[in-house]
Amino acid sequence: MGRYTGAKHRVTRRFAENIFGSKKTPLATRPYKPGQHGPNGRRGKLSTYGAGVLEKQKVKFYYQLRERSFRRMYREALRLPGNTGETLMQMLERRLDNMIYRMGFAPTTRAARQLVAHGHIAVNGKKVDRASFLVNIGDKVAVRDKSKAHLQVQEAIAAKPEVVSYIKVDHDKLEGELIQIPRRKDIPVVANERLIIEFLGR
Repeated sequence: MGRYTGAKHRVTRRFAENIFGSKKTPLATRPYKPGQHGPNGRRGKLSTYGAGVLEKQKVKFYYQLRERSFRRMYREALRLPGNTGETLMQMLERRLDNMIYRMGFAPTTRAARQLVAHGHIAVNGKKVDRASFLVNIGDKVAVRDKSKAHLQVQEAIAAKPEVVSYIKVDHDKLEGELIQIPRRKDIPVVANERLIIEFLGR
């Protein structure tokens, strides 16, 4: 499966969460799954397998990952000590495109990925255009000088985004830093990573 480029609102309603961070979301008026049966559609009980599939798909949508990239990160998390599910979520959260979104330099994860891919971002003073780059504690992430007037960046900053506890940001200088590895409870993503690990390890 390639990266999803289809209808975002349909996915939002499917999982009943604003996965893409869109300003306009249909959940306020249509908090039920899409489809012809609408709010009266039957919802059968999911098997453990089905629940694992849905959780994996939700996290993939949230972080805008391809299947191959997601499974590669899973294998890397599996090799590291500690809880594999928590480690996986920490690695996903530390991806450069996600860090840009968390720092408030982009309105959505998709926009953050574009900023990185188009060369607007520097890490420790060097241009990095790989969205999968993992940010480490102490790394200085910044919008490059020539890109500070970028419309999406300015609009994102003007919205005065909230910043998570494990990141320090200077919105005037358009730079930030990862100050600690995020604890799972601090990562603002609603997902059951245990089901994901069980599904991938089957």
